[in-house]
Amino acid sequence: MTFSFFLQSIVSGLANGAIYALISIGLTLVFGVMRIINFAHGEFLMIAMYGGYFAWALLGVDPVLAILLVTPVLMAAGLLLYSGIVRFALKVPEINQMAVTLGLSLLLQHFALALFSGDNMLITQPRSTQGLALGPVLIQVPQLIAAAGSVLLLGLLYLTLRRTDFGLVIRAVSQSRDGASLSGIDITRVYKLVMALGIGTLGVAGPLLVSILYANPHVGALFTLKCFVIVIIGGLGSFGGALLGALIVGLAESIAVAWFSASIAAAVPFAILIVVLLIHPEGLFARRTS
Repeated sequence: MTFSFFLQSIVSGLANGAIYALISIGLTLVFGVMRIINFAHGEFLMIAMYGGYFAWALLGVDPVLAILLVTPVLMAAGLLLYSGIVRFALKVPEINQMAVTLGLSLLLQHFALALFSGDNMLITQPRSTQGLALGPVLIQVPQLIAAAGSVLLLGLLYLTLRRTDFGLVIRAVSQSRDGASLSGIDITRVYKLVMALGIGTLGVAGPLLVSILYANPHVGALFTLKCFVIVIIGGLGSFGGALLGALIVGLAESIAVAWFSASIAAAVPFAILIVVLLIHPEGLFARRTS
């Protein structure tokens, strides 16, 4: 492997890691505040990808602009998810909660399969085949746009959680629901907003991702699995942990593809997960730093 080839792998891994982080952050945010694992998280990404595709195919809307159409829909879906399912699931044991969201995941997959069949859908534009040369490294324009958009939104989310009253409220509920309630915080309202925010981030990721990856009924399951690997490696409920885990997975996959093959690279994140759980069972980034 030449140095330029290795550098290409690093840049591609960082770009993929930024995208993975944006997708994973909603999952870890919902868990950090509500203590519920949403196995249907990837299926809402699938919905966002279909939304971005049809906004382009039927309305001629550029994927970047489609974010403005898809994100409000995904936030509304988050509110509906909380009001129709999650608020009841919070009252049952954890195993029942997982069964409920897993059932929703399968339901959405089969609904998409019935509606769209198994066809692969991808946005193709003139820039789809364009690349940007950064010295010896070449990065595809759609990947660069997706990575830049992910970094921008992650920065905004971080500032929101750390520098605003809304972020302070979220962190208070995350640390102690009872204490926050005694302080006069409306817990139900916070849960609704967190679910809307967690699902709404996928409204940004979906339209950007469908310019890189095919949308189909099973794409959500792939990302759900990858998101769980990422947030467990980083530490469930940790914002910083999700970022760290996403970068580790993105870099590991990219370097493994360069050294070995795509099939081996797909297994690398799970090997890392096993090692991390054996050495640091709670994840690399303790939740208290979130």
